[in-house]
Amino acid sequence: MGLGALYITQASRRFAGIEGSEKSRYRILGVPFDSSTSYRPGTRFGPDAIRQAAAALESNSYFIKDVYLEDAAPFDEGDVVVSIGDVSETLARVERAVEEVAARGVPILLGGEHTITLGALRALSRARPCLVVFDAHLDFRDEYLGLRLGHATFMRRLLETSPPPKVIYVGARAFSREEVEAVRRSSITVRWAQDFVSLGPVNVASGIASELSRCESLYVSVDMDVFDPAYAPGVGNPEPLGLTPMDVLTVINRVVDERLVGADVVEVSPPYDVGGSTSALAAKVVLEIVLKHYATASRRQG
Repeated sequence: MGLGALYITQASRRFAGIEGSEKSRYRILGVPFDSSTSYRPGTRFGPDAIRQAAAALESNSYFIKDVYLEDAAPFDEGDVVVSIGDVSETLARVERAVEEVAARGVPILLGGEHTITLGALRALSRARPCLVVFDAHLDFRDEYLGLRLGHATFMRRLLETSPPPKVIYVGARAFSREEVEAVRRSSITVRWAQDFVSLGPVNVASGIASELSRCESLYVSVDMDVFDPAYAPGVGNPEPLGLTPMDVLTVINRVVDERLVGADVVEVSPPYDVGGSTSALAAKVVLEIVLKHYATASRRQG
């Protein structure tokens, strides 16, 4: 047991209610943190809401036959002990916890605000994963509300690392002039929300998969505000004209494979959720990520 274990505490419930195996390659890790949230707080309650919603879902994949969550048996590590109000310290704790968890399997983080992705990627930096991030926003401001490190700036900080990772943004549709100009100067590839209308999700997914063909490892980050608020109302920063569940899951099913070294699903804000629909959709996203990786990795091993 390493130092990372000092920053993990047992959660009040397990993901999907499954008694996962200690030997499982899938490690669920909650990060109940929302201290830089600028609009609708409450994503600190997201991890447990996703866990609870997962218990009410059937365990099959929509896309893959004869594969069930019980087969993958994800193990719930619990929650990172966050430092309320301190983004830097919390990211350091996330980094240490993910380093510890990644030694045992593929970490799947439940947020919490989107800033936590930065801590996870720091922990996995040796693998140099390409990043596929689903998000309505670019999160590429240099500073926002006096913060240079927060949910609206973390991607800018990530691209300042050397060497910067390959990043593909999916579903973006909301940005400032500063952000879009900075993104144009960067190495980021953006598949805009409008592309799903003009090209269709299958073609968008195929294009993204082609761009990832040279990547040796992969990290997937899903900000739930990528979905249209009709499907996911309970998020910190809802943005109209978003993607459908089939849009997002079509891309996930196309790009996730044995190269996956980590993933996160973030920005569920239960106080603003209507009937638990956002938490249920977030749980489904986690399930499909896990089962696609499980099916692909099992075929390779077989």
